[in-house]
Amino acid sequence: MTSWLIDAVLVAALLVTSWRTGLMYKELKRLRSEETGFRQALEDADASINRAANAVVLLKSEGVRTLRALEERAAEAQELVERLDILLDSYEQKRGAPVTAAAIPHDNDAISRFASVTSANR
Repeated sequence: MTSWLIDAVLVAALLVTSWRTGLMYKELKRLRSEETGFRQALEDADASINRAANAVVLLKSEGVRTLRALEERAAEAQELVERLDILLDSYEQKRGAPVTAAAIPHDNDAISRFASVTSANR
């Protein structure tokens, strides 16, 4: 009789162990599928970060190019302003001088196209 009792306890332990092993197998299977999902999410995040980094580098290089172009344009505008100031000063000096036939220069480069603009309009 003792052997039947011991056999029953061992069979019950075997059944509980088998049941628990089945549960652990299902849990491991679920964890593996979640690991695959996590791996895919990490790979997607890495690709997104790389795209963002490339976009930042591209924006920086575009910004530097734009800044250089603006600096060039500003330098050209400054040169034009200086030339215009020289022409206007020369016009003002000539305008204040008495007009004679010998005093009128025939240099077309020195004559400003703004010569007809009155000083009140400037």
